[in-house]
Amino acid sequence: MSSEHKTDSNLIDLIREDHIEAFHALYNRYKAALLVFAAQRVDKLIAEDLVHDVFMGMWRNRNQLVIADEISGYLFKAMRNRIIDHMARDTHAKKYLDSLEEYSYSFSLTDAKIREDNFMECLEDLLKRYGPQYQTIVHMRMQGYSNKEIAEALGLSEKTIRNQTWMLMKYLRSKICQALLFFFF
Repeated sequence: MSSEHKTDSNLIDLIREDHIEAFHALYNRYKAALLVFAAQRVDKLIAEDLVHDVFMGMWRNRNQLVIADEISGYLFKAMRNRIIDHMARDTHAKKYLDSLEEYSYSFSLTDAKIREDNFMECLEDLLKRYGPQYQTIVHMRMQGYSNKEIAEALGLSEKTIRNQTWMLMKYLRSKICQALLFFFF
């Protein structure tokens, strides 16, 4: 009598005795039903892996295999447990990846803030070579004030502000290019 025509109980007995043909017969008998069951709950590719995992676990533990009732109940319970384990791992993996992404984002914000602070320190050091009026002009420009608004606030002509800004920018460009290479790369 071939393995395909044996009862589930006979196949289990043969599997316990290391009969691979009996295992294949049991696998072929239940794989489709388990796959449908799993594919209703997880992605089809994952479902296939989980079905294989159930049967591989059964084969690995074949010598200690204890099945109280029907093999179908045993297999579907094992399948349900694999699905639950997968979902739990998947949830933990997602939480882990989310936390990594959050950490990465906060790290990059911190890194950007450090670079910005270092750049501003460098800029302040360069401006110390000029008087407070020049420093005020640069700070106001960085805050978005126009030449006209700066001139009115400092009691100077707009042309004076334009000339001083041009002179400062020329100096800062020559010095900041080196600083940018250091701070941003």
